[in-house]
Amino acid sequence: MTDAPSKGGTRPGKEERLAAYQKKLRALKERSSLREVMEREMLLEVLKTNSPAINEYPMLDAQQNSVVELLCGRTGHPGYEFIHERVGGLINELAHYEKAVKTKDDARRAELEASLLNSEAVLIKCAQGIVYAMALITDNFEELVLRYFGKQALDQYGALIEKHQLDQAFWNAFVEEFVASRVEEAHREILEGEKYELSRERAFLVIRFLFDDILSKLNPTDQEISKTRIQNGYIATREQPEMKERAKLVQAMLARGLSDLPQFGALTPGELLQAARVACVDSVSEEFETQYRARMAEAKSTDGPVKSREEKLKEQAWFKFVLDQLLGAGVGAAIAIGVTSEHFYKALESFVPDQIKGILPLKKDFSMPVLENILFFLLENHTIQILKECGREEGSKIQVRSGRARRVSAQAVDGLRGMSKIRKKQLFGNDVTRANTLLFKPKNAQQLTETMSMLSLEPELQRGLAELWKKAVFRVDIMVLVNLELVARTTTNTTAKLAEILNKYGVTKTAL
Repeated sequence: MTDAPSKGGTRPGKEERLAAYQKKLRALKERSSLREVMEREMLLEVLKTNSPAINEYPMLDAQQNSVVELLCGRTGHPGYEFIHERVGGLINELAHYEKAVKTKDDARRAELEASLLNSEAVLIKCAQGIVYAMALITDNFEELVLRYFGKQALDQYGALIEKHQLDQAFWNAFVEEFVASRVEEAHREILEGEKYELSRERAFLVIRFLFDDILSKLNPTDQEISKTRIQNGYIATREQPEMKERAKLVQAMLARGLSDLPQFGALTPGELLQAARVACVDSVSEEFETQYRARMAEAKSTDGPVKSREEKLKEQAWFKFVLDQLLGAGVGAAIAIGVTSEHFYKALESFVPDQIKGILPLKKDFSMPVLENILFFLLENHTIQILKECGREEGSKIQVRSGRARRVSAQAVDGLRGMSKIRKKQLFGNDVTRANTLLFKPKNAQQLTETMSMLSLEPELQRGLAELWKKAVFRVDIMVLVNLELVARTTTNTTAKLAEILNKYGVTKTAL
């Protein structure tokens, strides 16, 4: 295989690289370094020596340090065992290689040199997989910032990338900058402008906030945002049939090739698929698929030329080398996705501790649709968390919930053929918070179906309503529910207690 295009310099020749590894190993042995230290230092040497051959290798120090920590970690992901085995093999081969050089055993030297270069190539692919996964994650978050916070917010995002490694501190700072601070500012403005509704509903005093007022802190754009090469490569594995097939093949190879790892069972099929999609960005995936398909076709064919044993062994060795590199890229991607995901979700938990379980199924998926879901989840649930903290001392007397209703434009409803005023009244209510919009009265698809059946709607109208239902956006209300019965049980002056509770939420007495 050809080397990846160089970045920021020229990769040394193989003699220089092997000499650098030997020099580093001798120095480590002279210091009687522990095995763990020796493996880390050799990985660093491989990374430093070969960084010009790694595509998209980051220029910022913080991000380079992220690559180092992800590559050289020892715990926290099953894939580290794969890297430890490879770097351990490299160290052992170097010792034998040095001996062969000293004894002038040219045949043994050539054999070990080829093996060393293969081991080096696999470790480089591990680093490449890490770099590609990091690039995908940071590119997607940059697009998220641009899409929902505007071009001016890119400077803030860039400052975080420049300052932090891709660890929990980075994600804490990211959520604080783009979610928490905006929610807190919106909440403050809501209270100052008294943009809430206070009402009594059955046995509850309800303080109702509109999520629209939180979303007002966003600055979304409808303009098309260009994708990076890494993003396009990843998206292709989700959308293009041939690339989807390649990703499935790589996923299967990862599952088979890594099955001997002690903690392989901790890797889910979904995680392997995400890693496979990232690995497909690398050219080794195409080369592997080409060879794999050719071998499968050859195995089924009875007309091909007879190959000598030497030819078969040579082809088998080359196929294994390509497969090992593919596994390396997949392992690197899996480590970067897995470890970064752990950091990310630990940061999220500090902002939405009571609701974090709601997004755990999205873990280890950094695709744009998932990130958009997480953004709106955080905006809503951090608001809920703030409101919960306001009344936490009151215990079960106060609950905080959100309610949803599907919102559509009145014009779209009026444009449906067969929609009469009576039918419209049965299916929709006015959205008093936004002009020219309506809210679906049915709460779920089953209720919608039952209502349409009850009204004996024509098939064309039913299809039109179903389409509106799918495309509708949600109006979200966040409600603080004060249980009046429980309040009355625990105080002799209910009015004073309610005023105290409302004061905790910043709601003025005049709103009663």
